[in-house]
Amino acid sequence: MRITREAALPAGVEDAFAVVESQDYQEAKVEPLPGSTATVTRTGDDVVVQTTRVLPTAGMPGPVVSMVGDTLRIDEQQTWHPPTADGSRHADIDLTVAGVPLRMRGTIDLSPAGAGSRLAFAGDLTCSIPLMGKKVEQAAQPAVVDSIDAEVRLLTERLA
Repeated sequence: MRITREAALPAGVEDAFAVVESQDYQEAKVEPLPGSTATVTRTGDDVVVQTTRVLPTAGMPGPVVSMVGDTLRIDEQQTWHPPTADGSRHADIDLTVAGVPLRMRGTIDLSPAGAGSRLAFAGDLTCSIPLMGKKVEQAAQPAVVDSIDAEVRLLTERLA
């Protein structure tokens, strides 16, 4: 299932990326979720952001709850590459869910846009459970979109 999101940010790419690569911002993204973690490291010219979110499964579809129990662990890695000639930043994203064959791979682009910048997300959410994969993808899609939107809101607040 293809997921895309786009948002205008009130600051340029350099300022927006300074927030994205800060440990404080990454910890704030996962702070409300007990047991969740965030780390930011540099690997050569890349900035690697790794987060683990632990979510309660209450209200999720029965098959998901039966596979993972009371909590769902989501591991995400964003690998941000050096800026391009126009200052844009590009990240590869890989998200997995422990205990469920659900994965999302995609990209995040942070590019100049007028006086600010534009953040664009595009990813493919896939579940390899025979016969039920599409239903699991559909059930997970709102949570993925909500998570992206919450991250953009937090980033916008920090840039204002």
